[in-house]
Amino acid sequence: MYSLTEVTENPETFRNAVLNARPFRPLYAKIKVIYGCNLKCEMCNHWRESRGLAMKTEKFKEIISDLAELGCRKVHFTGGEPMLRGDIPELTAHAHGLGIRVCMTSNGTLIDKVKAKALVEAGLRGINISIDSPIRKIHEKIRGIEGSWKLTTRAVEYFRKYARKGKIGIRINTVVSRENFDSLETLPDVAHRLGADGINLIPVDDHCGEHLSLRKKDIAFFNESIAPKIAARALELGLIVSEEDAFPFGQDAAEVRLARAGRYALGYYKSHPCYAPWTHTLIDHRGLVYVCCMTRDQIPPLGDLKTSTFKEVWESRAYQRIRLQMHPPALPMCQRCDDFIDENKKIWEAIGPY
Repeated sequence: MYSLTEVTENPETFRNAVLNARPFRPLYAKIKVIYGCNLKCEMCNHWRESRGLAMKTEKFKEIISDLAELGCRKVHFTGGEPMLRGDIPELTAHAHGLGIRVCMTSNGTLIDKVKAKALVEAGLRGINISIDSPIRKIHEKIRGIEGSWKLTTRAVEYFRKYARKGKIGIRINTVVSRENFDSLETLPDVAHRLGADGINLIPVDDHCGEHLSLRKKDIAFFNESIAPKIAARALELGLIVSEEDAFPFGQDAAEVRLARAGRYALGYYKSHPCYAPWTHTLIDHRGLVYVCCMTRDQIPPLGDLKTSTFKEVWESRAYQRIRLQMHPPALPMCQRCDDFIDENKKIWEAIGPY
């Protein structure tokens, strides 16, 4: 989630930007600081291939400064595995010093006590740690590296004391696949014991051909026997906001049919826009700019920050074309994405239909 205060306090300004395909502000920037990873997750390509060298520290700092000038309020570092770089505390401190909230997604295996302290002291305010099952053997089978469970869970525990002091939020990310869906009943208890204050169930995107997508019978079992227990316990522990957070494949028959086809937006974008082109940007490790993760391998990059400033890209014709295409129905690949639905619903309520 990212703050929508600037949208809700200026609904007419935002509405006019949408109607005229003009830029608003990059309130939330996801920066993929590296492509490689030290694990071998079944559902991921980052360890299977290489996509060139990442930019240097100073270039990333320059980009973050540009984002701040345009009104960016949140930066999320991801990869690959961000902690393969040694400069994440430095990049965090730079963004934090510019008034930007800094979060990161990590598998946690490279974070020890010293690094956890350094990250929090630098200004990291949110950490998403990937745990794919409360059962060690299942988690390690999915992650592809024996011993990764111990390293990952320790990382959560290292951040726990800072979470108790209110300095950082800890969320467990769990990709729900055919390998683990029936093992997740106790996930809320494990997350709570480790010190997390939230869980996020992510439906698998089976683009690696590993046959990880849930079948009809799998979703039926998950929705009938697993998700209700996750929902009850996670709500009790304050790890989710609503019951539907425990049902990543939807709850009624129509939603389940869409989820089985990988359309995890569950039909929302047939009649609603995605406002990401006005509030969000994705910058990869080479400086290539996209609207979001879902468009990265589907459309050409909107610009290259090695040869352009972010402002030039944000105000470019390429970004404008994407904004024009986002009016209902949204882009085809948006039908597979559930990342920004909560934000988009709030914006829709704030600015009204058009």
